[in-house]
Amino acid sequence: MNSIFDRVLQYVTEVAGEELVIDYIVGTGITAVKLEKGEVGIAHLFRDEIPSGCTLFNELVSTPIKLSEFLKLGERFHPVTVSLALAACNAVLGRYFSPKDCSEKDVFDILEITPEDTVGFVGDFRPLTNSLREKVKKVIIFERHPGSNYLPDWALPWKLKDCDVLIVTGTTVMNRTIDMILNAARTDRIVVYGPSTPLLSEVFPGNVRVLGGALITDGELAMKIAARAGGTKNLFRESAAKKVTIVK
Repeated sequence: MNSIFDRVLQYVTEVAGEELVIDYIVGTGITAVKLEKGEVGIAHLFRDEIPSGCTLFNELVSTPIKLSEFLKLGERFHPVTVSLALAACNAVLGRYFSPKDCSEKDVFDILEITPEDTVGFVGDFRPLTNSLREKVKKVIIFERHPGSNYLPDWALPWKLKDCDVLIVTGTTVMNRTIDMILNAARTDRIVVYGPSTPLLSEVFPGNVRVLGGALITDGELAMKIAARAGGTKNLFRESAAKKVTIVK
């Protein structure tokens, strides 16, 4: 069975036609990809997982390049290539996003979070996780990197069943861990959240109730931010992107 990321790649490849990628940037926190029609997409970069050394690739991807060819980077299990492929997908998917698809409701209102709930976070969404601790029964944070308040990501298959609500970082799409997470969850009150999230609701299973992502509103500025070691906070702070919420 294809992963959610594979299905996103397939969908975007099918609609790509002869379209070109004309530029891309690999920053320190995000990647950004620009299409020939001007759209820009971004995705998180797992910089802690980038191999050491002064040269990552013997051959670099030249531009312009067909989008369909560029998306094949997603088939390589490398933190840079999967990020670039997802950023390209997000550039295309933003084109089809309509304001009428967007909900103005707060994510937590949509998920109907109550003081009796145990809320799980796959990824630490600070300060969100901190502010929620006093409002619910328990907060469980799963993180790949060790910390005193975290459970390791290898605990996911066993501890997800304890979560009444689950907030999953969109970065799990590109490393293909999201499929295991959603299969192990025992709730339908799930949101996939963060600017890397592909806004394509049909590729997600029924237990995902909400997608919380980002739309790039100023492509040139987004490219500049990525090139200057900026991240998602810079994108929102400088109005290069806006947050969007889709209720399935």
